[in-house]
Amino acid sequence: MYTLKIQKLRNQIDRVDNTLEKVNLLTQAIRIADENEDIEWGYDLRLDLINQEIDLAFSTESLPAFAWILQAYDDHPELFNEEDFLWQYKWMMSELYDNPAVSREQIEAALADFEGRLLRNGYGKRAIHNEELSDALAQKDLPAIERALADVKAIQRDDMSDCEACEMDAEVSVALLQNGYALACEKALPLLEGQFSCSHVPLRTAVNLAYEGYKNGDREQAVKMAEQAEKEIYKKEKDSAILLSAIKLATYFSYTDVAKAKEWIERYLPWADGPENRSMFQLACLMQEAMSNFSPDEEFTVELSDTHSLFQGKNIYTTKEIAVHYKNQAHRLAQRFDERNGNENFRKQLLQA
Repeated sequence: MYTLKIQKLRNQIDRVDNTLEKVNLLTQAIRIADENEDIEWGYDLRLDLINQEIDLAFSTESLPAFAWILQAYDDHPELFNEEDFLWQYKWMMSELYDNPAVSREQIEAALADFEGRLLRNGYGKRAIHNEELSDALAQKDLPAIERALADVKAIQRDDMSDCEACEMDAEVSVALLQNGYALACEKALPLLEGQFSCSHVPLRTAVNLAYEGYKNGDREQAVKMAEQAEKEIYKKEKDSAILLSAIKLATYFSYTDVAKAKEWIERYLPWADGPENRSMFQLACLMQEAMSNFSPDEEFTVELSDTHSLFQGKNIYTTKEIAVHYKNQAHRLAQRFDERNGNENFRKQLLQA
């Protein structure tokens, strides 16, 4: 009978559009599988959950679900195919880097485990170096970026590498930090022209170039990039994974069109309801910057859940209240990440803002 209950929940999942609702239904199904000690259902449902949660701004269930999958495979390798969850392992490595409570030693241990599983399934280490480059970019650590990018390029692409669009977008970000805006625009052309794309690109590329174009005085190009980014966001407006790009575009608008910036902040800030991680640090920095372009008493109407870090039992917040909240959050997260990483890379970003 329990398998019928699970199948009924899966049928419900197929009929709903809301990703968070899908995750909640999958969580219910997993609980039923676990209560009945059905390892195979538990395995399949957890993979489904991870694949759904990747489309949310923040994941809360994926890491424990993936730890369960690893243990299930190691205990019962005859039941499962290790290659089936290697791509999800990439996502979980990003989740580990994202979490300041995870130590560098734990990250290194997970990287070594991931590497072993990649190699015994016939893959190279490029996926490992993709994650190292992503972390170096988040820290804006130029020597680490140079090393990681060289490691990526030294190994041939395979089916576990980041997609070509994401790798090219990473190179655009590298160029912005190392070589400047003009070269980054050149590198971005194949992405902006649609030669390569994925669920995150060219949206992320266009947002970054709109923001950097304004900062570098290329206002005409910045406007074009903002228009392209806006179109991309509207294509994905139900996908909360666009949160950081939407807030960065709102920050750009805070310099060029404060009314539109306010509209976007009121629309997307309620989505920033998740754990303290690298994305939340970046969002906090952007919100602090955006608020600097409004008068201190400007009022924002934002309908927040009671779990949202900004929630104070009301729906109207002033510029000053929002700025103070995100300044405190950015400084708190910078300290946590720098302590974890053994450097001052996040605090340096605050000083440069």
